[in-house]
Amino acid sequence: GNLLPLPVPAPCHQSRRGSITGGAMAAVATLAPPVAVTSAAGVLSLLEEQEDQLRKAALERLNEVVDQFWHEIADYLNDIETLYEEASFPGRELAALVASKVFYHLEEYDDALRLALGAGRLFDLAHRTEYVEKIVAVAIDEYVKLRGENFELEMKKKDPAPIDARLEDVVNRMFDRCMEDKAYKQGLGMAIETRRLDKVKDFILKSDNVGEMLEYAQMGAMTLLTSKFFRERMLKVLIEIHQSVKDVNLSALSQCYFILNETGEVAKILKDLMGKEKEGRLLAYQIAFDIVDNENQHFCNAVLSSPLLKLKEPPAPAPAPAAPAEGAAPAEGEAAPAEPPAAPEPPVDEGPEMSEQEKEQLTQLRKILSGRAAIDLHMEFLYRNNRSDLLLLEIIKNSIDAKNSITHNGTVMAHGLMQCGTTSDVFLRKNLEWLAKASNWAKFSATASLGVIHKGHIKESRSILSTYLPQGGGTRGSPYSEGGALYAMGLIHAGHHDQETKNYLVEQLHNAQATEVLQHGACLGIGLLCMATADERIYDELTQTLYTDTAVAGEAAAYAIGLVMVGSASEKAISELLAYAHDTQHEKIIRACALALAMMMFRKEEEAEPLISQMLLDKDAILRYGACFTIGLAYVGTSHNTAIRKLLHISVSDVNDDVRRAAVIALGFVMCNVPEQLPGVVKLLSESYNPHVRYAAAMAVGIACAGTALIEAHNLLQPLMSDSSDFVRQGAIIAMGLLYMQTAPGKTERVKEFRDKLQKVIGDKHEDVMTRFGAILAHGIMDAGGRNSCASLFSKSGMLRGGAAVGFVLFTQMWYWFPLIHMFSLTLTPNAIIGLTEKLKIPKNFSVKSGARPSVFAYPEPLQPPKKEETTKAATAVLSTAAKAKQLKEKKEKEESELKKASGADVDMDDKASMGGSVFDGGASSTISRGNVSVAATPGTTVVGSAATDSVAASDLGSEMMEVDEQGAAASSTGEKEKKEEGKAEAKKDEKDEKKKEEPEATEEILKNPCRVLKGQMQFISFPKELEGQPVRYTPLLESRKLGFLLLKDHLPDEPEDLFLEDEKKEEDEEKEPDPPEPFPWSADE
Repeated sequence: GNLLPLPVPAPCHQSRRGSITGGAMAAVATLAPPVAVTSAAGVLSLLEEQEDQLRKAALERLNEVVDQFWHEIADYLNDIETLYEEASFPGRELAALVASKVFYHLEEYDDALRLALGAGRLFDLAHRTEYVEKIVAVAIDEYVKLRGENFELEMKKKDPAPIDARLEDVVNRMFDRCMEDKAYKQGLGMAIETRRLDKVKDFILKSDNVGEMLEYAQMGAMTLLTSKFFRERMLKVLIEIHQSVKDVNLSALSQCYFILNETGEVAKILKDLMGKEKEGRLLAYQIAFDIVDNENQHFCNAVLSSPLLKLKEPPAPAPAPAAPAEGAAPAEGEAAPAEPPAAPEPPVDEGPEMSEQEKEQLTQLRKILSGRAAIDLHMEFLYRNNRSDLLLLEIIKNSIDAKNSITHNGTVMAHGLMQCGTTSDVFLRKNLEWLAKASNWAKFSATASLGVIHKGHIKESRSILSTYLPQGGGTRGSPYSEGGALYAMGLIHAGHHDQETKNYLVEQLHNAQATEVLQHGACLGIGLLCMATADERIYDELTQTLYTDTAVAGEAAAYAIGLVMVGSASEKAISELLAYAHDTQHEKIIRACALALAMMMFRKEEEAEPLISQMLLDKDAILRYGACFTIGLAYVGTSHNTAIRKLLHISVSDVNDDVRRAAVIALGFVMCNVPEQLPGVVKLLSESYNPHVRYAAAMAVGIACAGTALIEAHNLLQPLMSDSSDFVRQGAIIAMGLLYMQTAPGKTERVKEFRDKLQKVIGDKHEDVMTRFGAILAHGIMDAGGRNSCASLFSKSGMLRGGAAVGFVLFTQMWYWFPLIHMFSLTLTPNAIIGLTEKLKIPKNFSVKSGARPSVFAYPEPLQPPKKEETTKAATAVLSTAAKAKQLKEKKEKEESELKKASGADVDMDDKASMGGSVFDGGASSTISRGNVSVAATPGTTVVGSAATDSVAASDLGSEMMEVDEQGAAASSTGEKEKKEEGKAEAKKDEKDEKKKEEPEATEEILKNPCRVLKGQMQFISFPKELEGQPVRYTPLLESRKLGFLLLKDHLPDEPEDLFLEDEKKEEDEEKEPDPPEPFPWSADE
């Protein structure tokens, strides 16, 4: 062979040398043989020998130098592979290893893996080289793919394809390596991905901390697994492990049962815990709150109707099952019976009578499971901590044109969202006259906004809406406000079933056969009330309304069917709605049917595929539009690759703009569990030539990144806020509002800039009305629920919230129908820590410590009312030049008379006035009347006395500024003195403020129960064991919880408790006593 050395890179342990001649190389070789290897050519020539021993020795040498000379060895790959394929050759495995390493360097990883498997045990995982790590990664990827395919074949009842035993061996050796290294989490992650349940069990049970591993596995099952069937199998394995461990984590176990829909098991856990001492009962309450938080009404009702949790009536009459809420249950002290929950006659296993205390405790548990306790406590929190800025609403109200119904409607809706769940409608009461300007559907929306404000006020819903609800004896009021009130009733009760309200709304639906608007409101109300109950009777009622084939009522009926059947995948309902969507001529009804189908497929994943395929192939674009939302809801929060690929394909290939828009919005749903990745996925779409796609990219980012304040999302939305299309600007502004929900200015300056931008857009008369509508709505979204609620697709325990997903889908339909904006209230959840005693009361003396600077998570500062000299009346446009001329003439005359009266006045006033007039003559001017004085101002200048006179210098406005006093120039000198004094006072105040600012900000704060805690704040939350040197009275039962309801252990149970509700109510009663005389002043009796 040619031994002439080639100029190759020197190995790292020797200095770099150029080419050297053969003679010189020989000389070096005699001095220091190992240093001078610059070519493998000599060794490679040995491969052509006939002797096996020589060829094997050559391979051994090549294996040592392959990382340096792979480019030379690559020319001999055919020879080396031939040696591997020769069955009689003794160094076959070595040949495979060398060839594999060369292919690795050539980046041909599939061939490298094939040959590495051929190398058998020579491919040693103990060598932690880059080559080994890479080939193992490729092997695992291949194994994951094959296992996934086999699992799908197994599901289809087909024979799985065999997997190469050598590949399985490499993966098993990798598992062993993880076990040796005690890398249990990595091993568990690998076991989950490779679908090896045997290994999942091994890693959890052999780990040092079984509880933590179980939690990690549960999170992995929910986030990593794209196959619903395998997820269920894995959860069953986790349940087995939970039950085999000594200290069972009942809270996590209950969540597993919840995902598997095993109501009986959850009832059994709760029953057992209620039979234990105090801490057991507290845990039962905590689990009940967690289950309610997952928002599955159907599941909660099933647990409530379990015989184990029924209240025992002393002498129960024979037909016990007739009343689902009441019945008999075994006594507290004994074990749960083995009878299945469906036993028709619970009294069989009566046991001893329940004591009053046990009854009270069980009633309390039932109250939690019914969802009432959570609603009442959330309302209490939202009412107490309401930080809505009414001045902001006042400013918005005054900035918009009162004659424009779109901005008027937007303001009413924004107010509803701002006050969502706080029960505070002060602003509407103050502005009844302004509110009354709403007509037709705007009146419907305005009345429905009361439902958003009073969301959860279940007990009082009828009395709150009594003035708007349809009265007996025919319709008296406007059908729009009556229909809106029925919709409002649904919003108040959303997701909380109540038999009496259901009967009332169904009755109203029957009575409203002649009025479409009333039917529309009643259907939406029923849909919200019976959400996710899959109630057959209600379904039949709604289909009757749907089949009347009137566009407005039919649309609401279809939406309502979707709401009632959320996640049911009912074949009957699907086939009926699909057939009707093809039959009807009304686009509204077809669209609502398409969305109802999407809601029925909520979280159905693979099960939804046949319906998705059928809808995507439909020639009707509206059904394809529905198909995109079906993909979004079926795969919501899974980041399923196939679903993402499908949606991206539709977003660039469909001929219809609406379908493309829906496809991109649906990406926001599918990827809502990885919000940080979504901006990257839709980045190119946000730069699309098609404005519909740009709008959708903004909305998708808003939905998935709500409340995260991600910089990537901000950078994507920022350019879209100044897009050329009005609706793209609207979408970007709404999305930015979602992004910055509950973000304090102390966390990022971007929030303040965005709020300023909103004010500017709302006040800009030249801005398109759609964009201004978006800006008004964005204000409502950012400050939702009195600045205490955030839109979130996940519950506090990490489960997907059905109500929120459906709420977002219907919210996006505002493109066609504004009243659906109210559905946004379904997505809102209060971000709070609410500590509770055993009696479910809120104690005052429970505190939490936040280890972050208060400004990072503080509420935004409320707006300050402008100073007296800045306040002005609204500008009115001057339309004719004649009026302008007349005005200037009057002004001059007045100025002259003023001059005569006041000798101390400036002589140049006339000149200034004329100069002012000439400045204002250009462009459309507006006048600001103040008493009998009028002042002209160009667009771009603000009112007299304010600082922002951009277009005209303050000196040019001198004459007008003097006129403002109305006392003539004589009074001006006293005014100036006052101003100077005010200036001094302000200067002093500023000095004080500066001193305050100089004090460093605290690095932590103590929050009082109940308190707002944001998602980003959770990592800083801790529960101090003592405060100010005193041991604390209450500590949470589960200290790992940093959000939501916390049941508290009371360390001083014998001392009186300082609770919120009771004494506050007393104070309120005391305050209310003096109220009655106010409407009857003494003067009236004279």
